[in-house]
Amino acid sequence: MTQKYWDEKLFKELQDIEKLEQRIATNKPVNAFPDDSLIYQNDGPVPKISFRPASGQKVINKRDAAIVFGKDRPGKLESGYGGKGAPRADAIDIVVGRMAAANEGMGPQQGSIVDPHFGADAARIYISQLTDIDSNFALVDKEADKSFARSAIGIKADAVRIIGREGVKIVTGQGEWEGWGETNSRGGKIIQPAPPIKFIAGNRIGEQTLPGGIFLKNEKVRILQPIPKGDNLVLALKELHMLLEKVMSAVFNIACIQTAFNGTLTGEPLLVSTKVTGPVAAQQILTSVTNNVYQTRINSNLWENNYLEPHGYRYINSENVSCT
Repeated sequence: MTQKYWDEKLFKELQDIEKLEQRIATNKPVNAFPDDSLIYQNDGPVPKISFRPASGQKVINKRDAAIVFGKDRPGKLESGYGGKGAPRADAIDIVVGRMAAANEGMGPQQGSIVDPHFGADAARIYISQLTDIDSNFALVDKEADKSFARSAIGIKADAVRIIGREGVKIVTGQGEWEGWGETNSRGGKIIQPAPPIKFIAGNRIGEQTLPGGIFLKNEKVRILQPIPKGDNLVLALKELHMLLEKVMSAVFNIACIQTAFNGTLTGEPLLVSTKVTGPVAAQQILTSVTNNVYQTRINSNLWENNYLEPHGYRYINSENVSCT
């Protein structure tokens, strides 16, 4: 057979090939997917946007996923410590979906040139030798507790999971290195022996107002509060239970004594017996009620100092872990 025959046959077969969507719509078998179908890890349409380059960066890019090796850069070229020209400010930025949240989730316009955006990009892991990690990710906290000019790792996405099959530890402070006192990444001394851990839901701190009811005023409380220490809280509640038992015992004693005394009043018209029962009742109230209540008041003050004051040796709140 001639070459012309094979060329005509191939041309006819190519004309008979239908699009993937047409074959699926007509329930025809599909033995292969086109390279641009997106199905089964095939390629497909990609937003035609460009990442604004910097001379000191190396970018590994595939579709809308990139790894950027460069300097600290949370935004435009002048941003971060890389923009300030600081030494030892290298960074690795792993990002997917640049500006995915722009235009109500439609992404940037075709042909756009974009910078990193730690709020609008879909997901990222950011590793920097020198950065202001809290400010970069717009995290709320007291200025004194924010991280400035330190090495940091930031992780952000719609959902983040940290999974450990045999446990997860969140640890702050120095490692137990033999023969070496650990410093921060700049060689500085770590001042806090136990740096804080804060669980801030909703990225909100400060105060909130709670309604106090019809006859009570509204009350302002802190949103970020220390987490109670479980063992100390259990001990505090047990001791509080003992104090309440002593108060209830004193009330029961005074009720019994008063009942007996009242009985003599009703049983003796001339009130002769009160000369005897009165002093006895007074003595019983002094020993069984007054002394008990006085001692309980002392114990109550000690309980408050031990458990409810920061200087107490069993203070129920954690000094280092807080949550909202």
